[in-house]
Amino acid sequence: MSQQKQHQKLFMTYAFGGAQHWNSRPMRDAHRELVVEMGLTDKHFDAIAEDLVATLVELEVPQPLIDEVVQVVGSTLHRNDVLNR
Repeated sequence: MSQQKQHQKLFMTYAFGGAQHWNSRPMRDAHRELVVEMGLTDKHFDAIAEDLVATLVELEVPQPLIDEVVQVVGSTLHRNDVLNR
């Protein structure tokens, strides 16, 4: 789980402009095994998105900022790339 947390941190840093380049594997490559061998689906993708929003709500982030986070992450992290479509 600590490695997953680190990947999430790196992705969020990149998505919000804190890093100019994505230095990890492309999303398709990074998630291929999860799709093929473990059955990663839209259901899982949606659950992660819901967890992000729930965390921001719990931290009392104002709704306009939550909306912005969702927009930024959604424009960077494409469902079809993660799910290898």
